[in-house]
Amino acid sequence: MEPLPVDIFQLQRRDPLAWSALLARCPETSDAVVTAVTSEPLCDQSPAMPAHLLLSDCSHQVRRYTLTLVGVSDPISFIVKRTSAVEARFYSLYGDPPGTAIPRCHYTHLDGEESWVVLDDIPADYSSTDWVPDQVDDIVGTLARIHAARWNYDLEVDGGLGQVEPLIPHFLHRRSGPYRWDELREMETALFEEGPSVALSRHAIHSAGRLAPLFLRAANGLVVMRALDGWPGVMGESHLSAVADLLDDPVPMLAPLLDLPLTLLHGAPHPGHWRLTLFDDAYLVDWSEVQIGPGVLDLMAFIEGYPLLQFGPRERRGQSSQSGLLGKLSLLAEETIVDTYLLTLSAELGSRSAARAYRAALPAARCLHVLLTWFPYFATWAGNMPDRYVWQRVNRRTETEVGRYHDTPDAGLRQYLAGVFERFLCACRSL
Repeated sequence: MEPLPVDIFQLQRRDPLAWSALLARCPETSDAVVTAVTSEPLCDQSPAMPAHLLLSDCSHQVRRYTLTLVGVSDPISFIVKRTSAVEARFYSLYGDPPGTAIPRCHYTHLDGEESWVVLDDIPADYSSTDWVPDQVDDIVGTLARIHAARWNYDLEVDGGLGQVEPLIPHFLHRRSGPYRWDELREMETALFEEGPSVALSRHAIHSAGRLAPLFLRAANGLVVMRALDGWPGVMGESHLSAVADLLDDPVPMLAPLLDLPLTLLHGAPHPGHWRLTLFDDAYLVDWSEVQIGPGVLDLMAFIEGYPLLQFGPRERRGQSSQSGLLGKLSLLAEETIVDTYLLTLSAELGSRSAARAYRAALPAARCLHVLLTWFPYFATWAGNMPDRYVWQRVNRRTETEVGRYHDTPDAGLRQYLAGVFERFLCACRSL
């Protein structure tokens, strides 16, 4: 990306001359003259996704800038986002010219965690709650093509993981080596004081690499759920024992993933981060969790996010609006998603696609996804945890009755998570 003769602060101050200079770099707007610029804050939320799953624009400063041009009746808009250096580097590599499903980036300002990017504004013409099966197939195929485009990524771009500071981090490997027990204890003193170190082995910390802090939070979540005696209708002692086993020895879960070819991962490609336009284009937004790793991790994040959709247009089905949290993932739907992904990958890569190894690694990917998505979430309950007897009694009531209690999570999560942990337990037994 060529240097721009203006800086991010001029763009943020809505300087028409600065925005005109930015537009001048694009052939289609090279002669555009900006007369006025307005901005509004954004929070990238999807109504079908729980807030804690949106590793998203809400954690960053995001604004939409709307430009009025001389002689043009319709304004044009851009997204300006404060983000990490990793996401800014990602867009500087792949946002100009735009890559598969990647929003076009017009400007990057690298400054550590105070980095900024200027992106095309991608409209969500089809809400994820109204996707139809053909659109889901297209999205899964697009995800496979994103992965195929950066196959064996670390060798192609970063020169291997031995580079002093890779542009994009590996999902597991840490530049300075594994975490030490005392180092993690110093970083997360409060978590150790809550007692999760009892549930987490030193062997797990050494094996977890970059994931070690998340493993510690997951251990804290395990402590919370055991203090509550599980979650009636969602998880019992068999589920908690399976989590404890993974936190004691995660190698059976991590080894199958490390044997797979590496590619460029979005990190959280659930339905809330996709944008479908009227022109049948699918874009994947918010690359703040970008990393190097096996594509099966992205695939599993999409699969586990898929049941959170209120699938299909409600009006055409004659159904009233209900919470998207109540969707169930059938075995057929999951197999269709997996088959679509692997067939597209094979079409793009031929014999290099490692489709059989990817399918065999699905249980490991599911275990890692559930462990690092939900148990850190349960750890956040520790500060306001209900009495275990009240918890058990309330959660044995109907969904309607549970909804009347303010000390319990969203009632709709119970039905969704029952499926999540049923699949998790089956996956653990397959390792």
